Amino acid sequence: MIRLPINYLEVETVYSNTIGNGMRSVALTSTMPGEGVSTMAYALCKRSEAAHQKTLLVEMNMQHPEIGELTGHNHEKWYPDIPSADASIIHQKGEQTDVLPAPVDTDALVFRNNSSMKDLLDHWLEEYQVVIFDTSPVNAINCRNIPAEMVCSIADGTVMMALAGKTRQSDFSIAVERLNQANINLVGVVYNDMHNPRLADEIVRESRRLDRLFPNAMNRLRRYIRLSAFFNINL
Repeated sequence: MIRLPINYLEVETVYSNTIGNGMRSVALTSTMPGEGVSTMAYALCKRSEAAHQKTLLVEMNMQHPEIGELTGHNHEKWYPDIPSADASIIHQKGEQTDVLPAPVDTDALVFRNNSSMKDLLDHWLEEYQVVIFDTSPVNAINCRNIPAEMVCSIADGTVMMALAGKTRQSDFSIAVERLNQANINLVGVVYNDMHNPRLADEIVRESRRLDRLFPNAMNRLRRYIRLSAFFNINL
């Protein structure tokens, strides 16, 4: 999974419209797998941490979990009762972000109780200032996954990810309609330009290869590129 720098404008925009706007629980979802939900969820956690907020990242995508791989811990088996879930939380040393990886060996049926999940979220919010949910895709319906709209329904707000050039408009419309039918507070949509980045983004990304040799020069170059009207033209 790619790590997204928290100083990206996209991360700041999501933070400002959710946690920065007073939300204490945020769910991130998408239409289909591979649209960047885990990457954005983790970046949002680190941005929250940078604001000195104790944050818990809860991974609810049981079919394609990635957070455990990112943090270097195995996925634990846990159930939605307070003692076992708390015991599986990974407290990252020296950081204000804790992580609860997806319980890949657990029957998803035990999570399909809206009341129990609300109680669990309320319990977490007693210890954490912010809880962020990395959910499964809305349209990826199978027996192993927890329905995304169920998780989103207990959060203060939901952010949708869409992969530019890949996400089909018809699939996206179906996903949004399902969220609306569940009366979910859809805060906004983030378009992931991974497959068609702007020239400025590509130059900034490639410049990081030289950070170890020329750190000061690369920082100055990135500042220039980000402020340059020429390199930020939308084609």
